[in-house]
Amino acid sequence: MPQAALGASRPEVVVPSGLLDALAQVPDPRSPRGVRFRLATLLAVGVCALTSAGHNSLTAIAEWVRRCDQDVLARLGCPFDPFTGRFKAPGEGTLRDVCARVDPAILTAAGFTRLQARPISATAPGGTVEREQRRVHRTVQYETDQPQPRRTAFAVDGKCLHGRRRPGARAR
Repeated sequence: MPQAALGASRPEVVVPSGLLDALAQVPDPRSPRGVRFRLATLLAVGVCALTSAGHNSLTAIAEWVRRCDQDVLARLGCPFDPFTGRFKAPGEGTLRDVCARVDPAILTAAGFTRLQARPISATAPGGTVEREQRRVHRTVQYETDQPQPRRTAFAVDGKCLHGRRRPGARAR
């Protein structure tokens, strides 16, 4: 349970290094006035929603972050609101604004520096590389499923004969 729920006025949150540090290298194109969320936090929200949950639109990302637990919001670096005692989640408009303004080349470069720092040691049960784990999982899943029996019943209601003419009948 985060310290925010325990009634602390300002919780001490341990933000994990790695992704947030890599995304902090991206310069913030927004005006410093009125900024409530750090750019690295907003980009990390997008990365986590896209990769772990598979959401592929800004609306889906905003819904995902709105449903997140307080612990997840704290780890993402969301700001703490002392009046409500909760971490605030960014809205769809904020995410849309940031995604429209961030330079994609700089964001890609920051992502690649993060990926280069990670060791490639994760392997699937068959010894394949991490990027092919999804394919291996699907193959193993289909091999273990029992084959379904083929259906032998057919519907005979005349709908498949609609529009056919009998030989010798005149056209309407």
